[in-house]
Amino acid sequence: MNTKVNLPNALSLLRLVGTPALFWLARLPNQLWVALWFGVLGLTDALDGFLARRWQQTSEFGSRLDGIADIAFYPTGAVLLFWLYPEYLWPNMGYVALAFALFATANLYARLRFGRFILLHTNLGRWSGVLAFFAVLGAFHMDTTWLIRITLLGYAISFLECLLIFKLRGPVSPDTRSLFSH
Repeated sequence: MNTKVNLPNALSLLRLVGTPALFWLARLPNQLWVALWFGVLGLTDALDGFLARRWQQTSEFGSRLDGIADIAFYPTGAVLLFWLYPEYLWPNMGYVALAFALFATANLYARLRFGRFILLHTNLGRWSGVLAFFAVLGAFHMDTTWLIRITLLGYAISFLECLLIFKLRGPVSPDTRSLFSH
């Protein structure tokens, strides 16, 4: 069986190609549709890795596809927040800049030192993704300014951890969970 064609990779691909539809849905008068589609895409992120591990269908390709889909999906969530609920994101712009600067630094370091980008799926990054998912969904019902701030700080710490992992351990697997995992 070709390990590239499986349900976990299809879920990552759905998240990647389905993310641009969020911008179209956000233009509709009923915001329920953008919230529902965002929820569906977020569930693909929860399911793809779980199913890949459960069904022993993990692969380097799948890890990279998941990382690329995450890079499309989560910043899109931030853009949607800025577009639909700027009052929740404006107070956090310094934290946004810090998180993006650390993300860029960690990935540029990996590219320059190892000749390739390595998008790690650390525990801190995964938990920050969960918080980001709920921050965006919650924004449709309440002020999520503080949840956004906590999420961004979580991402900043996770990107700093990635930088430390690269510096101390070299070119690790994208599935490296933390600085302290083997």
